[in-house]
Amino acid sequence: MWMEAEQRGVADWTRMPAELQHLFFVRAEEEARRCKQLLLEKADRLKDLAAFVRTEELPETVGWEKMRVAVVDGSNSPSTSERLGGRFGTYCAAYLIFEGKKVVDEGYSAGHIFQEQLGVPEATQKALTLLRVGLERDAALDCLEKDVDLVLIDGSFFGFRADAHIVRDLEIGTGGFESGRDLVYALRDKSRRLLESGRAVGIIKRTRTSALDGWLVYRNGDESKCINTNDKHILTSILPVGHWLAYEWLFDSPRAFNHFTRFRDAYRFLVLREKKQLDMEHVLDAAKRNVEHSIKDALDVTGDVILKAARYYARCCGAPPFEFEAKAGADVEQWLGYFRAFHNPATGLPWPIDLADEDASLPTGFNREFVEEIEARLIRDPEVQDKLELQAYFSYLNPQKEED
Repeated sequence: MWMEAEQRGVADWTRMPAELQHLFFVRAEEEARRCKQLLLEKADRLKDLAAFVRTEELPETVGWEKMRVAVVDGSNSPSTSERLGGRFGTYCAAYLIFEGKKVVDEGYSAGHIFQEQLGVPEATQKALTLLRVGLERDAALDCLEKDVDLVLIDGSFFGFRADAHIVRDLEIGTGGFESGRDLVYALRDKSRRLLESGRAVGIIKRTRTSALDGWLVYRNGDESKCINTNDKHILTSILPVGHWLAYEWLFDSPRAFNHFTRFRDAYRFLVLREKKQLDMEHVLDAAKRNVEHSIKDALDVTGDVILKAARYYARCCGAPPFEFEAKAGADVEQWLGYFRAFHNPATGLPWPIDLADEDASLPTGFNREFVEEIEARLIRDPEVQDKLELQAYFSYLNPQKEED
């Protein structure tokens, strides 16, 4: 079978039956035509938007080599190991402290989760992700005590709130948390401490927000001028190399970023679906209420507590720009100079972020090996006499598919 081919150096395409190869060549041609039309349509819209987007040249930071910069990252198993007796997941976090280009301190932490083989695994997977974020927050707060000038964390400060409703009623039973609600609120408080320190920056690598399209709907009163893609894609096209921007330059206030990310959804619901005759200010008010409600529902606090972060983009080289988040009013220019001087030209990200990502990544297949290690210890344990039951307990839930 073509799926079983393990040859190296051969294009995967050629491992399929000839008929399937042909069908996908046809699909590729169809998709290429569609993408071409979209790119041509977006070119003029991008040009129009660029006229409104203010950017500035990245500053230089004299003496950046003397800065003490900590970076924190983490990893968790991409899926839980599904056994008859339960589901297992692993997670870890790491921090590195740099003085200039030199690593002067590092540390690691690890954890695992076990849950009974009941209910859907997706909730356990979300809890696993939040437990990993918890380790990252602990490491970042510890780094603040180590006399650092800046702490870089992976992702936005409160990005976890999107999954809060999924895990709130889950029993956790690990990491010092009895319930998902305990975990969510602990993350909320730790993230708030980090943000309010004024010395932490969230590097957002996987951007899916579309605040710029929301602003375009607000400005034009319809969707005809939208680019129909995420902000990172848009800014890759219009943000010059060696420049940066603050959303508040276009939106007038730091917190407005959050409102415009919800604006288009509010417009579609109120104006297009409900057919209400509203001006754009009324739609913006609805988007604001939506943001406040989602924060209260997820984290049980008001927006004033959470919306103290400002969003920025920086483009240090030819790679796509990256988004970052910091406390509103913080002196970000000193950090921008650091990013300009010490970044990975392949990714455009600050070097510490890429290096920490390598150190904190759990290898593919590790979670399976972790569970196998547990099983092996129990096999050798003389007090566990019923080896058939032990074998059943660790048998794969799906016997047709062995996990990676």
